[in-house]
Amino acid sequence: MIATINLLPWRQTRRYICLRFWAVFFSAALLLSIGVTLIYNSVFSVENRVALLLVEAENKRIAALTALKPRLQQRLQQWQQVQARNKQRDQTQSWQQILQQLAELLPEQAWLTKMTWQQGTLELTGNTLNFAALKALETQLRQQPLFTLNRPGETQQDAQGRWQFHYRLTRSDTHDNAL
Repeated sequence: MIATINLLPWRQTRRYICLRFWAVFFSAALLLSIGVTLIYNSVFSVENRVALLLVEAENKRIAALTALKPRLQQRLQQWQQVQARNKQRDQTQSWQQILQQLAELLPEQAWLTKMTWQQGTLELTGNTLNFAALKALETQLRQQPLFTLNRPGETQQDAQGRWQFHYRLTRSDTHDNAL
């Protein structure tokens, strides 16, 4: 007689093993896809936060620069004013030296009554006590290096015996930078 073999427990065990295998496989796949999705979302969230922080930082920087702009413009304006004052002072000092040299050229019996400067021409008007002082002044003006004597202007003697003179001097090309 043939013995009957009950394969039901073996089939159930095989079925449970197969179900367990596929359950673990699909569960692992599901967990893996959930993990990848969570990681992607967290990375995306961090990138969004970083982008928002960068935008916020840029806006703060723009606001800070905008707040600094008037102060920087004021400092620039002050610097330009200081530069203009320094330039004016340098020009004044150079003129002071030139005028000092011109004053040293004047004989003791001569004095200036008017001095004008226009477009590279210096006009000197004044008086001398005698003709010798006038001649010495003209000689000194011809010899000095800063200006060239164009032509003597009118020279006349007034009622008190003083000689009135008018000279026109042109700035020398070699000393243009001094003025």
